[in-house]
Amino acid sequence: MERLDQKVRNTILDLENRGYSKSVDAIGEYLKGADLYYKKVFDNNYVVFTHYNKDKKEWLQGFDCWISLYNSNKDIGRLKALSSDHIILSFDFNKDWTLVYQKIEEIEKLK
Repeated sequence: MERLDQKVRNTILDLENRGYSKSVDAIGEYLKGADLYYKKVFDNNYVVFTHYNKDKKEWLQGFDCWISLYNSNKDIGRLKALSSDHIILSFDFNKDWTLVYQKIEEIEKLK
């Protein structure tokens, strides 16, 4: 059974409220068994949050953030990404959101 403290619960609710979908990393690309919260940002690029240590003590849990390229959202957690770039490990939702937007802008400029 998952142990979720209020901060983790609030983070998951925030992701859901921002339109993120959920999958599970079945192949171990990010971390096998981790919950993956993802949202398409453009073309086939997705922001992916990995909820690590979801079955551990509350203070060991956290989220890593990635920008990953998939053929389809159905591939997330089931097939390896075509490419993946971490935005930040141990993502702090109170201060790191701007990094997500900066990374998205960088990738859009390369199009």
